[in-house]
Amino acid sequence: ISYLGSKGILAVFHYVPLHASVAGNKYGRFHNEDRHTSSVSDTLVRLPVFYNLQDNHMEYIAFCVIEFYGNE
Repeated sequence: ISYLGSKGILAVFHYVPLHASVAGNKYGRFHNEDRHTSSVSDTLVRLPVFYNLQDNHMEYIAFCVIEFYGNE
């Protein structure tokens, strides 16, 4: 998220698992062991991709994501 922000792209944290949300804690129940949901939710990012986004902006976003992971 910080890397994309440095490139002028607003990306935000995306997902709070239902069982960890305020309403989930109040009204829900979690069965069994949480082996994946909470840890994976910390790795999700919402990219600014929407129906009327211009192609050149979408290509720039994709380029920056690929550039970030290309360094590994």
